[in-house]
Amino acid sequence: METQPKEVEALLRELLSILEEDVTFVVEDDTQDGVYVNLEGSLFALPEEQSALAALEHLVRGAVRRKTGKELDIIIDVNGAVKKRRAELIRFALTKAEEVRRERKQVRLNAMPAHERRMIHVTLANFPGVRTFSTGDGDGRRVMIEPDDAQ
Repeated sequence: METQPKEVEALLRELLSILEEDVTFVVEDDTQDGVYVNLEGSLFALPEEQSALAALEHLVRGAVRRKTGKELDIIIDVNGAVKKRRAELIRFALTKAEEVRRERKQVRLNAMPAHERRMIHVTLANFPGVRTFSTGDGDGRRVMIEPDDAQ
C-alpha cells in the first residue's frame, strides 16, 4: 500500500497546479479508510466549497483506480476537520456505550450520514456489553445502542 499514497500525492499535485492554488497537503496511510489527505490553507475551507472538495476526491479516486486497477478509499480533509470530527464521534460513541452499559437502557442517536454511522458501529464493535444497529430510512437513519443481551 506504500505506493498508493505516493500516487495520490502526485495526482493531487497535478490537479492542484491546474487550479493555480498554493496549497500544502499531507498524504498518509489510513488503515481504517485507505488514504487520508489533509489540505492546509483556505482552499475548500468554506462550506460552499464542499462540492468542489467532493469532486476533487472523486477525480483522485477515479485516477488511482484507472492507474492501479484497484479501488482505494481516499479521504480529503481541510485543516484537519474530518479527523477532529472522527475523534468527536469516537468519544461520543464510547460515552454513550458506557451509559447504555451502566443504565441497561437503549440509546437512540440522532440521524447522521452513513460514514458517521459506520464510525459509531466500528468504534463499538468490540465494546463489551453493548451492540449497535441502524434503523430508519434515508436522511432519518440513525444508530441504536443497546445492551447486548436485549432482544
